[in-house]
Amino acid sequence: MAYKISTLPSPQSYIEEKADFWEIQTIKDPGQYISQMTILRNMSLGMDELDHDGITAEDDRLNSKLDDVHSHIAERKTFCSTSYPFQFGHSSIKLNENESLIRDVYLYLLLCTRLNMKTKKVQNGVDGAELFEFLCAEVAKNYFGKNAESMVFGTAVAGNFKDKVTDLISKIGEGDGYKNPNNNYPVKNDDGIDVVVWKNFSDLRIGKIIGFAQCKTGTSWRNEIHKLKPKKFCDSWFLGSPILQPIPIVFLTDTLHYDMNFYSDQHGFLIFNRFRIMEYLPETIEVSLHTKIKTWLEGALREVA
Repeated sequence: MAYKISTLPSPQSYIEEKADFWEIQTIKDPGQYISQMTILRNMSLGMDELDHDGITAEDDRLNSKLDDVHSHIAERKTFCSTSYPFQFGHSSIKLNENESLIRDVYLYLLLCTRLNMKTKKVQNGVDGAELFEFLCAEVAKNYFGKNAESMVFGTAVAGNFKDKVTDLISKIGEGDGYKNPNNNYPVKNDDGIDVVVWKNFSDLRIGKIIGFAQCKTGTSWRNEIHKLKPKKFCDSWFLGSPILQPIPIVFLTDTLHYDMNFYSDQHGFLIFNRFRIMEYLPETIEVSLHTKIKTWLEGALREVA
């Protein structure tokens, strides 16, 4: 069972889960460095009575593992490039107090992972899962770089499926037109596609890199991402296939566990985990998007207190 905010990580939890727990403790005590001993004490509350008969106590084993957790947290600063909102002390971290886009987005991604996103995804009237699609569209465009464009295609955008596909074909300039000869029913009005990104040439002719993306909050995403099948989507709904088959991209608020098939989880997909999203977060995003992130975050932070 993955660590969620209403519980404690177990001694057997992945390093990444314990690191998330450590980061969340800094939210509970803003402005203060949260030490390894504090994390040990907090996690020990959920353990059985310690053995004091000469056998190594459970908290001693946990404390040695927390050295590895702190080392992993230091790696996160590298993984996020310049977009990691925590400061380091001796075996301790604290959250940067200055409000900024980096702080808001990181905490949003962190809480979208560790809250129950089936029951807690809506905060202050904002759907955090739908909001993630708009954030991913900005990150994808920034990653693809010059002349890149993106659009949200998933359920976060209103409209019937035919109109959305027709609009998509018009924007990417490939696909020839909408088809549905067998009157098939799409899945959730998006057929597994949440975001589309593409990189145009100045001649605006066909033949370009296109990415079809899924966006997943929470921790139960491994079986879901295999529904992302760009070729099947194009074969089903486009009159003509793009010159280059769109690449499958997955955006996760989760971290990916190195000890849980980090490489096989990525097989066949271009994956943006939380740290890659932070690395390619634009310096600025639309004010309305940032405002919605802050609005959602205000509600989610009450779940942490």
